[in-house]
Amino acid sequence: MKKIKNLIIYSVMVFGMSSFVYSYEDYYEKVYIVKVSKGDIFKKLNVTKKQQKKLEKIFDKYQNKAKDIEKELITFEEKKEKIGKIEIQRYEEIAKILTNEQLEEYNSYINSKKQSFNEKIDRIKKLEDNVNLSNEQKAKVLKFERDFKRNVEKLKNDRLSVEMFTQKYEELKQKRNEQIRSVLTDEQSKYFSEN
Repeated sequence: MKKIKNLIIYSVMVFGMSSFVYSYEDYYEKVYIVKVSKGDIFKKLNVTKKQQKKLEKIFDKYQNKAKDIEKELITFEEKKEKIGKIEIQRYEEIAKILTNEQLEEYNSYINSKKQSFNEKIDRIKKLEDNVNLSNEQKAKVLKFERDFKRNVEKLKNDRLSVEMFTQKYEELKQKRNEQIRSVLTDEQSKYFSEN
């Protein structure tokens, strides 16, 4: 029982599967959804047909619950709390269907997808690490990134629909990227655009 409890706590941090949102915290921080094919999951875990049918029902059930929360005009913190509860409930149901080995493989697979995605999206850090920025460029890039994050924090407190939040977020991101490009050389700008 303790092992299951630890796995539940561990998996609350787990992110992304099929077409349902795993983490609104990440969604609102960066506005992305990691999608993982249910087929890939079933294949990776080597589930039986019976397990697959049960898992399909669970995924659909909790996806619909997440969509309902998505539509609510409530604050980021409230959405995060509600989604967190849904994630725990979903994981508890998944844990009842999978064997311990399958559950460990599930956690490992989902976390590897999350990590891989996080590495791809951290463009600012990549820019700093892989392009020879002058001290002046670094200072400006970091200022633009700080301003961007501050504005996103303000957005979180607005009671916006997901669509409106995404639109405003994209506008802020585009503005930040244009500001960053304005202080880069052509070669640096090309690297920034490609990564």
